[in-house]
Amino acid sequence: MDNGEHEDSVRRAFRLFEEGHYCESLEICRADGQQSTDSQIAILAARNLYYLDRLDEAEAYVRDLLCSMPESSYLHSFLGKILEKKLEDAAVAEYVHAVTLDPGNQEALRSYAACLITQKDFRRAIPVQKKLTMLSGKEEDFRVLMRTLTSAGQAREALSVYRASVRRKDADMDHISALMGAGIYPDAAKEALAAHRNTGSIDFARTYLQAIALKNPESALQEYHDFFSALGDPGIGYDYAHLLLSLGRPAEALGVCRDLLAGDRAGSHPRIRLLLCKLNAMAGEREKAMGCFEYLIREALARLDDPSFLSDVLAGYREYLLTYYPVKDALARFLLLVSGTPHVVCLLSTARLFEEIGDLSEAQSYYYRAYRSDYLSGGVAYARFLAHQNERRECEKVLLYVLNNVKKTRDLESVAGFILDEELRLFSQQRLLDRLVRVLEGHIPTLGSDGFEYLSVAYLLSASEALKERDYRGCKEYCLRGLDIVPSLSSHIRPEDFVEMIRTCKGQILSDIPVMEQRKVDTGKDEREEALQKFIDSCDEQERMIIDFLRTHREASEMDLRQLLNTRRVVGIMNRIMQKSASSGFAIIVKKGSGQGGEIYSYTG
Repeated sequence: MDNGEHEDSVRRAFRLFEEGHYCESLEICRADGQQSTDSQIAILAARNLYYLDRLDEAEAYVRDLLCSMPESSYLHSFLGKILEKKLEDAAVAEYVHAVTLDPGNQEALRSYAACLITQKDFRRAIPVQKKLTMLSGKEEDFRVLMRTLTSAGQAREALSVYRASVRRKDADMDHISALMGAGIYPDAAKEALAAHRNTGSIDFARTYLQAIALKNPESALQEYHDFFSALGDPGIGYDYAHLLLSLGRPAEALGVCRDLLAGDRAGSHPRIRLLLCKLNAMAGEREKAMGCFEYLIREALARLDDPSFLSDVLAGYREYLLTYYPVKDALARFLLLVSGTPHVVCLLSTARLFEEIGDLSEAQSYYYRAYRSDYLSGGVAYARFLAHQNERRECEKVLLYVLNNVKKTRDLESVAGFILDEELRLFSQQRLLDRLVRVLEGHIPTLGSDGFEYLSVAYLLSASEALKERDYRGCKEYCLRGLDIVPSLSSHIRPEDFVEMIRTCKGQILSDIPVMEQRKVDTGKDEREEALQKFIDSCDEQERMIIDFLRTHREASEMDLRQLLNTRRVVGIMNRIMQKSASSGFAIIVKKGSGQGGEIYSYTG
């Protein structure tokens, strides 16, 4: 295939891709790729595979490209998107790599922030989004920053962003949510009501009612009644019933729930039916409560698609039985309904029932079965039970097993929070603390804000223990490691905590032996720089201008370079530079794809 045929093939493949014909575009890419080493064809093939949901193949293409272009911010960002779609923790690490290589890569910053928001790691997303808004200036990016600040508990800063960088519009939920988060309920209510009247949106109506209820619960009752009567919305009805219950008016709350069910307006809102169970019991209608509870439980056990709801309804049923029935009858009824399903939620609910009635032997048996069924959720619950029974050695064994087997970073962070909790003080068991530190260190590339905070706390505890043992070198090392990774928006630990510990350590130490290794001089790097400079000196003026531009900006399109040199002969000049650099042993510039501005070139020198 000559150069003209190759370019026609590339254009046809890109056109098919843009039209959404991914299979046809992929066929051309693969046929052309067998006769060409052009990286843009491989990248396009990976993009086709990504949109075809053939993620393993797309990942293989990108990882292969990274072997020859390890410094490509675009490729690391694309790999992050693939891994995120595969629900793999390593996606975060690839986004971090991408924005580290090119802090100006807006698409990578946007994808990184979106990934963090999906994980609800709002604290870590904030600085990423601030950088993005500074670069893009786009209103939508400022709005996303507002939403993240509000979710992170920084609603007043979100309002500052709104005033400075966002155009005011009618029916603006971002602004209303920030007002709610900042506790400015009258303004939030006024704006939400106007938005509801303009749009008819139930979300604005519900927000309006929540705002006035937070300001003055009693005065909100009439508004709730009027809106519920007019709209009959199950969400508003649910909020209304809860407000009535919180104000000590369970009979009226029961009427609201029955109204929803009688009009078939509750739909697939099982929480309304669960609330109805509790209200029936409070009203003394035990048979209705029993029937409602058991119907909900059988329905949940048949699907097993919502463990959280199943846990809540079993907890409510357990409380109901123990409140209104003798212990023997309550236990028999509960076991008759639940014991046939060996799901971890059922095992844990049964264990808690035995614990509540004081049968600790049976409780331990069920907690152990839950642990064997699901080492993570069952293991943490079993460890908590053992700790309360002061069986700390067995508790430690269980948690060490959990730590050694946990795979997902978010699960590890949950376990770390349990171990570091002040109530049980499990971190005082040195072997468990040491193992927690090692496992968290192994997940550093994918840790979120909570994970870094937990690791910081674990380092400080380890430093304190080292100081007690007069291991001053170990104390300093733990402090330096903790200081290095403590999150800037941490809520439980401060950089000053480590500085104070180091100061205490230095007050006791006899000889301040450095913990950190001496920095080594990289002579090889100096030699490479010298050889690279010789190569640049051998280039003509146009070639040097291009190299200097790419060294500064890391990446440029064909159109950017045309404007730089004021010539259309950019492709020929770039091919000449790449051929000369390759023959001199320097692959300093590579093609990384094609875009609206033509070929895209990246500096890797």
